[in-house]
Amino acid sequence: MSGWVPAFLLGMASAVVLETGLGLLLFVSPGLLPALTGLLSVALGSDALGLASVREPSGGQGGSRWPWFLAALSLIVAAFLSLGWSFQGTGVPETAWGRGTQMALLLALPLYGIGACLGTVARRRSGGRVGAAVAAGGAVGVTTLGILLLPRFEPFSVYLFCVLCVALAALGLAGSERRRIGDFPLKALGERDPWSLETLEP
Repeated sequence: MSGWVPAFLLGMASAVVLETGLGLLLFVSPGLLPALTGLLSVALGSDALGLASVREPSGGQGGSRWPWFLAALSLIVAAFLSLGWSFQGTGVPETAWGRGTQMALLLALPLYGIGACLGTVARRRSGGRVGAAVAAGGAVGVTTLGILLLPRFEPFSVYLFCVLCVALAALGLAGSERRRIGDFPLKALGERDPWSLETLEP
């Protein structure tokens, strides 16, 4: 999988989570403009914190797996929390404590996890392609949600779609890292594949 694909998928997931969370939470907020301001501040702040939370691996290769587990787990929790809800506000509690919990679990925590994954991708992929891929993925995500997902699926299925995006991004990044690490041994061993079973034989 090409190096820009994980960033594209994570950008798509971020946009879908943002629009889905706004669609659910704005129905239980007292005013559109104040609610939109607060929700966007929380969403973008969570994404920025996630991007800044990833540290360089100490060994020089590989990296921490916790952003991927956090992103997938938070999206699954959001999916189950949204069970029984609709984009018309059906089944959404309206207490102040309930709004805070909803904002944290439907919007802030998933975007923090996806932001941490994007930080991992950005540290392993230098150059301008990562930013462009995230922006393109966000545009495609908003379009996909508005045209394909919203008319046909409930929020539960939309969050699971984001879990799929994160899983595919993780697989794509792992595959590209494996190819990158394998470049040097291939040349040093005369084009023998260091990952094949033949190299394990005495």
